[in-house]
Amino acid sequence: MHDKTNMMSSTVPDSSVITGPGSLSSYHVVHFSHDLARTPVWQEVCRYLQRFVHSDEDLLDIGAGYGECARFIQARRKWALDYNPDLVRHWAADVIPVIQSVLEPLPFLADSLGTVVASNLLEHFTLQECEHILSEIARVLRPGGRLVVIQPNFRLCPERYYDDYTHKTPFSDQGFVRLLQSLAWDIVHSEPRFLPFSMESRLPKWRPLIRLYLSLRYRPLAGQFLIVAETC
Repeated sequence: MHDKTNMMSSTVPDSSVITGPGSLSSYHVVHFSHDLARTPVWQEVCRYLQRFVHSDEDLLDIGAGYGECARFIQARRKWALDYNPDLVRHWAADVIPVIQSVLEPLPFLADSLGTVVASNLLEHFTLQECEHILSEIARVLRPGGRLVVIQPNFRLCPERYYDDYTHKTPFSDQGFVRLLQSLAWDIVHSEPRFLPFSMESRLPKWRPLIRLYLSLRYRPLAGQFLIVAETC
């Protein structure tokens, strides 16, 4: 069981931005620029992920980036957290912004959320930092709450993993499962081959095509894994 007794338990405002340090990062200009052509991809990805989400409870999109998960996944209330306040203009109107580092205590009561989504986040931190982030996520999820993780699978794309110069820790699907289990998470679902390593492709991004891809039992060009875990 995760120890939730000695952690921060501040309430979250129903609206308004929770401010903190941050500025427009060159990373979002050089490596991760906004691209509306990816919208159909995220619509279908979130449609697929919806089955793993407690839609009648609150959701946090942590390390939200351009906020696609918070925009397209359905939940009772939705928060998006990122360090960069300039990203808020891309987020949906019904999403509550939280502007802070993911290494800071999350501004939620213990056992208050039903789902946390982390897409392409944890590989940007050291292993020790990842353990801290996962423990803090466990604190704010209710017992049986779910963590939905998408991130690059080092086992499938070692030659491209460090094309993103901010990657710090290489995770394979099996290694990440074992990390979660070492922190007392229960694994609900695992897909080693979930999505291509990158969306920087000239292939058409049509919703029917994406839906077909996600329906395949073996997905060619896959380089990211999907893991869903629950708190004890």
